[in-house]
Amino acid sequence: MVFLMTGIFSLVGIAVSVIIIARGGGFSAPGASITNPPTDADLWRIGQKINYGTELNYTLTTSDSINSLVDAHISIKFSKYTSDYWKTNFHVINGTSTKDATVFLSKQQLIQKNSVKDEFKQYFKLIENSILSIRDIAREPKYLVLGAPWDTILVGVSSVPIKVIDKENIKTGAGNFEAFVIGYKIGSKTSKIWLTPEVPLPVKAEVYNSEGEILYKYGLVGMKL
Repeated sequence: MVFLMTGIFSLVGIAVSVIIIARGGGFSAPGASITNPPTDADLWRIGQKINYGTELNYTLTTSDSINSLVDAHISIKFSKYTSDYWKTNFHVINGTSTKDATVFLSKQQLIQKNSVKDEFKQYFKLIENSILSIRDIAREPKYLVLGAPWDTILVGVSSVPIKVIDKENIKTGAGNFEAFVIGYKIGSKTSKIWLTPEVPLPVKAEVYNSEGEILYKYGLVGMKL
């Protein structure tokens, strides 16, 4: 009897654990189930699949109180590396202006490890606040599963969830992707970031402020992995 009860409680404990894991993985979505829990294959890590020579090319539009970009072309190329960082070349074409700089980014989180030359700082700040801002909500690996929670944003006294809200086939200048949509709603607009396991950074984004004005938008137009 003791062994039987112990077995029953063990099974109940396992079942409760699976339910907690499933709910944490975002299994409120249609078709998800406790018997189909997330695995490592469903995790997205910033910078995953970067190799020597990986290059990502974007068009970027930003709105900033001081600086802004309109349909600027941004090239991010990863080259020489150590066990800790990538030597990364950023090339920006903004209208008739062309700027570039080399920045060392950590392999974990793609965090800047060196100072940026003065003439490139304004551009790098805009790139950090847009294309690289995924670092803020993916501080650790996250599940690319419908309904999976990613983070929250505090708006006044309210907490706004950031989660996987959809899965779409999208067409970009770099090709077609089956992408997961990370989204959150502030005000009247829903901000969206499109991610796919094949690409180490987002392939597309449209992000708004609380007044419904565009903060930034970008799209992948070319890549070499």
